[in-house]
This record gives sequence, structure tokens and C-alpha cells, in this order.
Amino acid sequence: MELDLCIKGRRSVRAYTDAPVSKEQIEAVLEAGTWAPTGMNRQPWGFIVIEDRKLIRYVSDETKILVQQMMPSRAKRFQSEEDLICYDAPVLILICTEKDKQLGRLNLLDSVLAAQNMFLKAYELGLGTCYMGFVQYLGSKPDVLKRIGVPEGYEMMVPFIMGHPKTKQGAEKRNKPSVLKWIK
Repeated sequence: MELDLCIKGRRSVRAYTDAPVSKEQIEAVLEAGTWAPTGMNRQPWGFIVIEDRKLIRYVSDETKILVQQMMPSRAKRFQSEEDLICYDAPVLILICTEKDKQLGRLNLLDSVLAAQNMFLKAYELGLGTCYMGFVQYLGSKPDVLKRIGVPEGYEMMVPFIMGHPKTKQGAEKRNKPSVLKWIK
């Protein structure tokens, strides 16, 4: 698939079929992440792949509790029994790095670059993905992190879901680049 088609066609997917994602597809997505650029070529990431739907639902439920506590203005929306966090996706991937006070921001940036490669590869394979920003709140819950496989001494950088989209992804209108300055 042409790169421009991937970049312009990929969208965040919040509705998935029940079809499982194959091990080969997951491995291809993980490998794409490892080819992302990194500061000093450190390649700091490690991946946790969760296919256990009960554990994915646990992540959603624990996240909803935290969102209600941390964002009272949105609390009512997250009191639903519906999975408003992981959208019943069949796969949850956590990009993690070792905790490092000096290189923490660089680890985050490197992980985001890996995630973008993974999102594009998933799209090329006919899969959908969605970054799960609210799941970041689980970083304050060591017991939850342990249960979902984050090793001690590591932190979750980028959580995202993946699966077969229920509907076709499509390009939406985007703003033109906002060039703040062009210095020659």
C-alpha cells in the first residue's frame, strides 16, 4: 500500500468485529514499531500484548473509575456499563519503557514514534487502532499495572487497542499545515 494512502486513510477506530487478530498480524505490527527512529538508537521500548478480553475489560473498568475521580465533569459519561475505554477491542498493546528520570521524556517520544509505525502497519494489514489516552491514568495504580503485566521498574508509555474495524476507515478533511515561521 502506498504510504500516502496509509497516512491519509488511517483513523482512530472505536468499533471492532469479534474476529480475532492473528498472531502473524500482531507480530508484524510489533516489528514495525521496532523500526521507528529513536534518540541515540536506544530502542527503549518493550511491548505487552493482551488478548484476554476479561483483562482488557478490567483495564477499561479500572480506567473508568479513575476518569470519574480525576475528571468529575465527565464522571456521568463513564458510569455506563458500556466499554467506553477499550471499545471491546480484541487486542490491547502497551508500549512500555524502563523508568528513567533523565531520559523519561525521550522514552515517551520514542514510544510515540514506535506507535505511529505500528498504527500505519496495522492499517496496511486491514486492522484498526486507537490510542487509549485515558488508560495512562493507570500509571498511578501499581496493583493494576502489575496485574496487566507491566514489570516492576517499567512504565506504560503508549496504550492502544487494535482489531478488525466494523466499518471502513476513511480520510476526513484536515487543516492545511499551520506554518508558524519559515526561516530561510
